[in-house]
Amino acid sequence: MTTKLDEKEFSGNESIGYLTGVAYRSINRRLSANLKASGNKITSEQYGVLKQLWLKEGQTQLDLACKTSKDKPGITRLLNNLEKKGFIERKVNEDDKRCNKIYLTPKGKKMQKIALEVGEKTVRETTSSIDKSEMQICKKVLAMMCNNLISENDNI
Repeated sequence: MTTKLDEKEFSGNESIGYLTGVAYRSINRRLSANLKASGNKITSEQYGVLKQLWLKEGQTQLDLACKTSKDKPGITRLLNNLEKKGFIERKVNEDDKRCNKIYLTPKGKKMQKIALEVGEKTVRETTSSIDKSEMQICKKVLAMMCNNLISENDNI
């Protein structure tokens, strides 16, 4: 049995790929602008890495790559830049000398409160006209789509 594809689902501005891409870029641009306006000298991508460290320090580079959906070169670049800016430091992992654990510096810890406030402001701006129940459905559907695309062969 074949199912006829709805042309609307795959055309232009109606496709899920287009809409999720535009939403991602729009949120990213707003977060970057809000961070800049607050005086934080970090990018939205760096914010995502720092946010993971504010939740739990001492993660490995691989942990952070997985949690931020970055590949190895991408997370390395982000961590190098955060280290150059003085927000993080790498320390030898005593359990596995082949990899480092990532820790916040006092400078990285100091910016947590204001940066998280900026992140929360960006979420409020993004979702201000959306009913909470609709937002829950949106999150659930997006998570299901991500799960559908995760493969055991996906390597970071």
